[in-house]
Amino acid sequence: MTLGEAFTIRFQQLLKEKNVSLHRFLKDNCIARSTIVNIIKGNTKCPTLAIIYQVADGFQMSPLEFLDNDVFKREDLEYM
Repeated sequence: MTLGEAFTIRFQQLLKEKNVSLHRFLKDNCIARSTIVNIIKGNTKCPTLAIIYQVADGFQMSPLEFLDNDVFKREDLEYM
């Protein structure tokens, strides 16, 4: 699995847990829709650290909390 795919799974888990729509999340956190959609669609295989920070902040968590999930297991990720 690519880092982008793992990011997408984690992002969608948190949207569901927080009961918030993609539209509302992006609007409330001033994140460009195209940025997230490109990751979700697989056009961006490796989200930047800046995006991870923005998304984590949007969920009121640290980037480490965002990344502390089984989908980010090192042995399951492709880095390139």
